[in-house]
Amino acid sequence: GTKWSNSGMVVETRPEDLLLPEMQLQAEPFPESNESLTEELILRDGKQPEGTIHTLAMMRFQEKLEQICWQQGNMRQTAPSQRMVDFTRKKLSYDLPATSYSPGLVSSPLHFWMPSFLSERLSKGFQLFGKSSRGFLTNEAVMIAVETRTSSPVRIVRDKDTLQHLTMEGLFPCGEGAGYAGGIVSAGIDGERCAEAVANYLNH
Repeated sequence: GTKWSNSGMVVETRPEDLLLPEMQLQAEPFPESNESLTEELILRDGKQPEGTIHTLAMMRFQEKLEQICWQQGNMRQTAPSQRMVDFTRKKLSYDLPATSYSPGLVSSPLHFWMPSFLSERLSKGFQLFGKSSRGFLTNEAVMIAVETRTSSPVRIVRDKDTLQHLTMEGLFPCGEGAGYAGGIVSAGIDGERCAEAVANYLNH
């Protein structure tokens, strides 16, 4: 389902595609509040037209979405954006509010070029949040695409007890990069588990 978390300054991290994580500063000088909104995707979302699912299907889907965002941002680091209410109503935003994203924004119909299953889930999630949280669903909120790296789309398998890789002794797949976490808190928890597993391995 759709989830969100409080974050700091929106930054860009790669050339020739666009992905936008957030950077939390110790003393935030920004008047804007930034929230990271994520929608969980499962393997069948990466199914090919012929009905097959490749092992790296979700990684390819991730990269394709990042490349589309770069194109929609005029093939620069400007980010495609849309006001939230406009997104739920499938309307183009003719102007955009100020944000902490310094390269700038480009008005773009996210609802149109995002995969329909993804835009529909997000729209439904925004409307549900809007009913339970006053002030959440507003046209003063602007969506900036896209944040695709909350967790790895491919999981490195490990033993459930030792937490080691199944075929490589002494290797402990861990955290977001290995597909075992989806944020700071869950990554910290998994990191602590793996640290204890490493200590047990070294002591025995």
